[in-house]
Amino acid sequence: MPQRFARLNIFARKPSGIYRLTIDEGSSTAATAAIKTNTKSTQLTLQHLAYTLFLATILTQTLLFSTLVNAQGYLQSALESTITEEIIDPVKRNKQIIDAHPQADALKVLADASPYNWVPVSRLPEDLLGLVQPGCHGLYIDTSEIPDNLDLTSLLSPESQPLIIEADHASLTAGTQAEIAGNVRIIQGSRSISAGKMTYDKASDSATLHDGVSIKEPGIQIKGESANISTTANKGQFNHATFIDLDTHMRGSAETIEQLDASKILLINGSITSCEPGSTGWSLQGKELTVDREKQLATGRNVQLKIGEVPVFYLPYISIPVGDRRQSGILPPSFNSSDNASIDIAIPYYWNIAPNYDATITPRIISGRGTMVELQGRYLSNWMYNELGLAFLPNDGGNQDSDIDRLIRSGQTSEELARPNKGNNRWLAQWQHEGGTASGLQSNVDYTRVSDFDYFRDLGTASLSVNSRTYLEQTMELGYRFENWRISALAQSHQVLLLDIDSPYKRHPQISFEGIQRAGDLKLSISNEFTSFKHRNDFRGDLTKIITGSRFATDYRLSWKKNRSWGYFKPEVGYKSLNYRLDERDLKLENDSAFSLGTGQVSFDAGLIFEHPEGKYLQTLEPRFFYLYREYTNHHNLFNLGNDGQNINFDTSSRTFGYGQLYRDSRFIGGDRLDDANQTTLGLSSRWYNNATNNEIFSVSVGQIFHFEDRRVLLENASTDYDTENSSEFAAEVEMNLGSLTKVYLNGIYDTSNQEINRGSAGLQYIKGQRQTLFNLSYSFIREDSDVLVSEKIDQVDISLVQAVKQQWYLMGRLNYDFHNDQELDAFVGLEYNDCCFRFKILARRWLDSNIANLVADKDAQYDNGIIFEFELKGLGPLGTKLNTILSDGILGYDNWQ
Repeated sequence: MPQRFARLNIFARKPSGIYRLTIDEGSSTAATAAIKTNTKSTQLTLQHLAYTLFLATILTQTLLFSTLVNAQGYLQSALESTITEEIIDPVKRNKQIIDAHPQADALKVLADASPYNWVPVSRLPEDLLGLVQPGCHGLYIDTSEIPDNLDLTSLLSPESQPLIIEADHASLTAGTQAEIAGNVRIIQGSRSISAGKMTYDKASDSATLHDGVSIKEPGIQIKGESANISTTANKGQFNHATFIDLDTHMRGSAETIEQLDASKILLINGSITSCEPGSTGWSLQGKELTVDREKQLATGRNVQLKIGEVPVFYLPYISIPVGDRRQSGILPPSFNSSDNASIDIAIPYYWNIAPNYDATITPRIISGRGTMVELQGRYLSNWMYNELGLAFLPNDGGNQDSDIDRLIRSGQTSEELARPNKGNNRWLAQWQHEGGTASGLQSNVDYTRVSDFDYFRDLGTASLSVNSRTYLEQTMELGYRFENWRISALAQSHQVLLLDIDSPYKRHPQISFEGIQRAGDLKLSISNEFTSFKHRNDFRGDLTKIITGSRFATDYRLSWKKNRSWGYFKPEVGYKSLNYRLDERDLKLENDSAFSLGTGQVSFDAGLIFEHPEGKYLQTLEPRFFYLYREYTNHHNLFNLGNDGQNINFDTSSRTFGYGQLYRDSRFIGGDRLDDANQTTLGLSSRWYNNATNNEIFSVSVGQIFHFEDRRVLLENASTDYDTENSSEFAAEVEMNLGSLTKVYLNGIYDTSNQEINRGSAGLQYIKGQRQTLFNLSYSFIREDSDVLVSEKIDQVDISLVQAVKQQWYLMGRLNYDFHNDQELDAFVGLEYNDCCFRFKILARRWLDSNIANLVADKDAQYDNGIIFEFELKGLGPLGTKLNTILSDGILGYDNWQ
């Protein structure tokens, strides 16, 4: 049944004025009113009244207009009173800015005059230029979102608006036909149809529009020379027409555009593109192209991909997304190659199984190795997220690497050492899980494992994401959180992918109970942790015995903190204990297998804040005092165990000293040492704030630890060789924010006894304009420490740049140089072209060959050289993805800059 209107307004434009006929549903009479006249008010003639009554009758019985408009009983006075009360859903930011712009009406006129509602940059107000996308020469304007003459009723939902028909004149023909001519407009809220002339045939329930037809609604507009519309089936046919999807910027033209339903259009002998109007970039041309706005999908048969006017590819069928909704289909492939003739091709297929789970299947062809496949699956529910990753390469061919072949021929290495995995099956397994319920139950899984430690160096990944490529974690945790307490059970192990590094102990299991209880300014924190340490090996790489066992650790603290505007103070007392039970088979008879140690501690932390206004800036001076005392407890039961004289160290290492270490209460990471302490830290910070914005623009902090006693607890057994330094190194850090987009940092560690800098780093990041300049400069220095078993001098600089050199052209580069070994670590230079239609990047890169890095000395390191490119047709996706990964990893801030 066709819907009827509660109220229908019909306007007629005459030389003497504009008239409105209002018809209320169920009323047997019509009320007429003069809205506006040039000279005087005039009533509609009986002829006009008879016509409008007939037209109103046939229009209210048609599905065409009933789907366009439904007044739902709103009277005009009631509608006006609810304008300020109805909640208007926000649209895209750009549309909001344009709608509210003082020149919105002028922009609407310009956009309506364009086939695609495109306004060039030269006609845009200066304050709207920031909305123009990088590389584009104009802006799409959705005129349906701009209120007509600032009539706020058009911002309400169209279904709540009255139907308005405007025309210069009208006539009745053949009894069942009505003809409206001269600037015909059919309007309801933000939806409208306009034409030079419209003929309606009641017998066939169809309307024919001529002399330039335009249909507009939010997000999409169709324009054509003429159109035939079935008013009962919500279908239409537009001849020599164009369309624009203003949400996705997909546009097209065709001999015929058929409106199949409210969300789907069919282009016959047409083309679609996302290039800006006037561009001869890329297009998909075919006999039949369908755009489904509801499914956000464009499909076509017998399609040609054209670059300009040149066909470059033929596709019997194509399916591409035209929105943000996920679609099944082939994703852009990636092609990677290097100067040793190695080629890696990956063609991922995305499978949108359901709204809450999907999969990506990626076949890869790697020259010299064979064919492998990667699989990624994701699942989301109300209380968990799961991501599964699998990869498999059968019978690895060993790779075609000319540098390795040269080393083998010269006798510097052997085939077995250079290609240890040749002929092996290689694989990767990954599971990421996060779960939780409102009741407090929590679960987490982070599991990644590979077949061998050369996996990432040889194969990498095409579609899988791995957080670390040196230590792979296998962790499963289940916990329950109460209001102030938490209990959890964890199982954890690691796979180490570095040579000559022993694997960490397994935690099978680790059970924790911890919580915090507050009472005013008092805070009680309790931590209890039981861990069973196991190991996958019986011996270390040096053939010493690996001792296993369990540890129960406690850490109880009571603190009281008082904050004031002028500073704070926080006293704290606590007690820590360790309880061990070691496997007796690993010990000597005189070693204790079960023992305990514990110690109490007290600390006091206080700081002051002095403020000094200086014009438009505020300077602070912030001295800080921190005292820590922890009683010494004998650790002799942890040393010289077993026949090899081993030390117990399940998970503990020394912290690297830096500014952040000044106010910590332990010099160790892990739980196997209760370090003694009797020390004071004195620190001083100063900050400068902008009074207008309250932003911090400059800060400098310095500090040093002063020891009152020797440190007797060390990682290794040292009964007499204590740490006897009276003070720590001098630590400092500086940060500057020179404007919102320029940042400078410096930090360093100065050895006062040797009067030299042991560690330091400095950096600068400068960003100018929107996609104009991105510059990074960083320097790192670490002095070689002979007292540390594994320590190597680091003296490196890293410079990177992205610079706009001309409209739509960008230069990019990076140099990562090692002064200590006098060699480049990574260097590249590239060029990018980016407009509204294409994006093309090419990069020449030189980097250390990771395949032979472990086979030769640093001074003999070989380089790989490669040229990598990425070509993107805007709207279709990129061809190749590795280049963007290189730029994101090599240029700090590149992801945000682009």
